Amino acid sequence: MIRVKGTAKVRCDYEVVLPMTEEEFDRLSEKKQNELLDTSIDWKDALRSGWMDEIEIDYLAEV
Repeated sequence: MIRVKGTAKVRCDYEVVLPMTEEEFDRLSEKKQNELLDTSIDWKDALRSGWMDEIEIDYLAEV
């Protein structure tokens, strides 16, 4: 038997409705836009239809 540890990067599509105009959104810094989107996305729902983009093995050992 082996133990494998690593990192998997998952991609997913999302859609949110924000209570602001496009101009208001554009005036936000990129960091603020990302924070707003991050807190508005229903991640559990979005990741249900996600797919693996990349997988890395960081550690492998026999147990």
